[in-house]
Amino acid sequence: MPSRAARIGGRVVQVADDQPTFWDRVAAGRWEPDTLAVIDAIVDDRTTFVDLGAWVGPTALYAAAIARRVVAVEADPAALDQLRRNLAVNPELAARVEVVPRAVHARDGHVTLGARRKPGDSMSSTLLGDAGRTWQAATLTPEELAAMLSADERVVVKIDIEGGEYDLLPSLAPLLARTEAVLVSFHPKMLTAASADQREAARRTRAALAALAGFHARALDAKSAWHARLAPLLLRWRGHLICNDWLFTRR
Repeated sequence: MPSRAARIGGRVVQVADDQPTFWDRVAAGRWEPDTLAVIDAIVDDRTTFVDLGAWVGPTALYAAAIARRVVAVEADPAALDQLRRNLAVNPELAARVEVVPRAVHARDGHVTLGARRKPGDSMSSTLLGDAGRTWQAATLTPEELAAMLSADERVVVKIDIEGGEYDLLPSLAPLLARTEAVLVSFHPKMLTAASADQREAARRTRAALAALAGFHARALDAKSAWHARLAPLLLRWRGHLICNDWLFTRR
């Protein structure tokens, strides 16, 4: 497939993937404008941007324009193929991006991922092991990921792994200990569907949030100023996620 220009935020990149309607949404400003604004605000030329769930590369490509380097972790084989094609047509950005074709996970070995529709659709997850399409992926532990970073790197982490964040975050201390900011997309509906009951889902949510207790929380997808003020209070006092997309920064 020939490459084409795609506007993401205030930048133009080349893309060669199979996602034309996605890039139309991006160009129209309808895809995560708050996420892009946060990357602009907190990523600089000293930053290593660790992209957990890089998919076809929108945030990896965007951050690579300004970051010292990007570590793009992705375990969906179809998404990996498209990510690599997108990097190949952006050689000046690709020079700063390291692709890791593994699934970040608490344990060493392999993990099962699944997709309800098809691989590469941005919704593959470890919570979908019973889906019609499944595959095995080698894991990357938090200890291995932290070892990939040198002591002088300023680390910003993005986590968007379609529900896998609930099991990953409690084990992520080796990376979080040296991380300045964390962008997290939570997926409570996927967690509820995969849990035995509401109590289990609530327990897993609290365990994930406890890993971020040393950070200041800000909701990115709040619908109003009142919503934005209330969301962090409910998160801190009750462990309630009334917003799904969050920025956690060091206090």
